[in-house]
Amino acid sequence: MHSFWNFLKKNKLYGAVNLIGLTVSMAFVLLLAAYVQRQLRTDSFQENADRIYIFGNEETLMAGYWLDKHLKNEFPEIEKGCAVAKLAPWADFHIDGMDGELAKGSVTCADSTFFEIFSYELAEGNKADWKGSWDRCMVSEEFARTHFPGQEVIGRVLYSEAVDADLTICGVFKDFGNSIIVSPDILVRGEMMWKTNSANNEHMSNASSSICVLMAHPGADLPARRADILSWCEENYWLYRSRCDVVRLVPLRDVYFLKDNAVDGTLTLQFGNRDLVNLLLGMCLVLLAFAVLNYINMTTALTGFRAKEMATRRLVGADKKGIFFKIISESTLICGISMVLAVLLAEALAPAASSVLDYQVSIFGAISPMNVLLVFVFILVLGFLSGLIPALLIQKAQPIEIVRGTLRRKTKTTYSKLIIVVQNVVAVVMIVSALTMNLQIHHLVNADLGYNTKDIMVIGNHYGNAGDLRPLLDRWKAEPCVEAIGLGNGTPLAGTNNMTAQLSSGNWVSFQQIVGDDGYFSILGLRKKQDNHIANNWWLNEYAFKQIGIEEDAESFDETPIGGIYYDFKIKPLETDQFAALIFNYGEYPEETYPWTILVKTNGDHAAAIQALGKSLAEIHPDRSFEPFYLEDQIADGFANERRVLKIVFIFTLLSILVSALGLFAMSSYYMQQETRSVSVKKVFGADKAGILRQLILAFMELVGISFVLAIPIGYYIMNRWLEGYSHHIGLHGWIFAVSGLTVAFLAAVSVLYQSIRTVNINPAESLKKE
Repeated sequence: MHSFWNFLKKNKLYGAVNLIGLTVSMAFVLLLAAYVQRQLRTDSFQENADRIYIFGNEETLMAGYWLDKHLKNEFPEIEKGCAVAKLAPWADFHIDGMDGELAKGSVTCADSTFFEIFSYELAEGNKADWKGSWDRCMVSEEFARTHFPGQEVIGRVLYSEAVDADLTICGVFKDFGNSIIVSPDILVRGEMMWKTNSANNEHMSNASSSICVLMAHPGADLPARRADILSWCEENYWLYRSRCDVVRLVPLRDVYFLKDNAVDGTLTLQFGNRDLVNLLLGMCLVLLAFAVLNYINMTTALTGFRAKEMATRRLVGADKKGIFFKIISESTLICGISMVLAVLLAEALAPAASSVLDYQVSIFGAISPMNVLLVFVFILVLGFLSGLIPALLIQKAQPIEIVRGTLRRKTKTTYSKLIIVVQNVVAVVMIVSALTMNLQIHHLVNADLGYNTKDIMVIGNHYGNAGDLRPLLDRWKAEPCVEAIGLGNGTPLAGTNNMTAQLSSGNWVSFQQIVGDDGYFSILGLRKKQDNHIANNWWLNEYAFKQIGIEEDAESFDETPIGGIYYDFKIKPLETDQFAALIFNYGEYPEETYPWTILVKTNGDHAAAIQALGKSLAEIHPDRSFEPFYLEDQIADGFANERRVLKIVFIFTLLSILVSALGLFAMSSYYMQQETRSVSVKKVFGADKAGILRQLILAFMELVGISFVLAIPIGYYIMNRWLEGYSHHIGLHGWIFAVSGLTVAFLAAVSVLYQSIRTVNINPAESLKKE
């Protein structure tokens, strides 16, 4: 091994490129492994995981609040049921005894059986106390530290405005951790669901209010009763008489990676993305393959430069087997050193990776005896694969061939060209992917939805009825940043109040009720198509006529007069199905009516506008929270997963280019060393430097050209398949491929230019004298 260290000292570029390439690649493989392992272990700590199911239909995992209770009464296989849901954001809590301090944070409702089904741990309190009464609540450790630092938490009281009642804290729960249920700040009893919204009644008038959790008795086969549950739903659950035909009982272990992960409008659950995991896996394997190929390429190229050592070893009696294992041990050593550095680099990058993935990742946190063993095996396998080709090549060579120098001439082109082509193909495809994804996301975010989205602030109203809001709205209107204010019930993007009705024809139609005042409709810019001049009646959008089955010249449906027609506008996110709309403009919002939403059209900087309105609110309602957002930001957030994928693709594109450039730079160095003699001879015979330089660079650029030709169909196929997943998508423009190819060509030219110039400027006399 001493000779290997001497070799590395003489070939620092070789050692540096291999260490950097392998270290960076291994670091990202380790981050991926920690990410995937933790994802696959979601809810593995749940003691009853094999008996827990989430009820769903063909569209969603949301259900009516009372459904679990009805099903438990009807089907003896069910031991316990539980409804879980986020509470409406306007349900403020105040801390008793602390001057009404506002308790900000997310709130989740759960039935008394919650801690009997799920194995979440408490930091303080007793789970049995949770069952005592509906006016019990629990808080998270973070909430306790924030609001009760160094104080006793159990027994403290939170006042709920939503039900005008005091809730006693009976426990402090630990973060739910690696689970499908989003960990809240405050956990209240499920009875709050119907106390705050009468539609969450035993008739399940609100059919999409919560998550229905069912736990079967040990040994019971609940999925076998799916057909019977469907029959019961068709008879007793109005949703199954209107639009649903399927009952799903999704095992807890399968929920996280459901393919249709946009199934929880309550935001109670969190989902993983199998496609994202597969994408990361593929990219990390490609990156690791780049590093290994670089190692093989450079080691193979350098076998000729180790000629004297190998010839000496063979001539003094070393057998082929010994030389084979020497090369393997050297590559394993390089992999081992790289792995140590990779662990440190991966842990340093873990916070950034967690931010990009929106998921907690830690290398040190994943250390366990089994994982250490797996890493050790990984080093051995990678070391063997990396050193295999160079070892076989040296093993086959004869000592006399090494002494004559014929091995050096043979190894310079045998493998290098293929490896360089493969790396550049991948680099071009990665750049094509990054450009295409960026353009597609920009297209989705800026798509015309049929209503205004720019500079519109959305504020959830928990400040009172329309009449009570007048002092606050007048104060806001006086702010220079405010152009207009409107009152309404939700927004088209998030959805409004759903009304599913059975028409006289027997058809069921799901309407979204778009309700607001003049300011609301003016800010959104909803466009009228036809006014029937029938006052105080619902208008329809164009799509509603198709759903009802009537022509647009109809003046009524089911004895309901039609006030007029609005042009279609997108209801809910862009990629979801369109909805029929019942539209009503109050003109001026009735003073005794409670609007859900306040829209504010602003100008200038968004952050400054939020600060100004928040300051005004604090003067009028100091005990109220203020959590506005802009409509355009909400649209962008709707494509958060696509943006996350784009970030990952961009990072891996840069890394693949970096590793390829390092390999190309190092390979050009050794290639130019081998070309020294031919360059010197050409110069002696009068060849000019510019011509020689052009020939040297073109030798590499030809490989880039071949890579570009091969990359075009591969990149087109991959991105065309990806774009087909969107109903609204861009086309694959030729300039995307041209830019990608030119970028790789430029980087390749820069990578080999320095070594080419050095070779051209060498003194022919010195070079030929050494030969």
